[in-house]
Amino acid sequence: MKKILFLALAVLTFSLGYASAENIDRHEPKAAKIIASQIYSMLGEFTISDDIRGSKAEVRIAIDTGNYIRVLSVETENEALAAFIRSSIDFEKLNKGTFEKGIVYRIPIEVKK
Repeated sequence: MKKILFLALAVLTFSLGYASAENIDRHEPKAAKIIASQIYSMLGEFTISDDIRGSKAEVRIAIDTGNYIRVLSVETENEALAAFIRSSIDFEKLNKGTFEKGIVYRIPIEVKK
């Protein structure tokens, strides 16, 4: 009886030690999601004309020193949307976050109707 009790206590001790040794990773939002949310809020500050409503675009950007957005390309069929995006977010400063310089981020943008 003592051996079973000792064995149960040892198994319980090792299982608690194993369970507590597991690293708990905190899920930090990815840099692309932080950038996308800030870009969406920047674009939301402007009035959107009717000729770009319902259009889609894929914007490729890079972040330079000082956390400024540099628009590299805008892939869309609507030239008015491309001009709107370039004039709205090019050379704008991101508020929060530290971003790797030289990484090209692809941000999809869709203007609702």
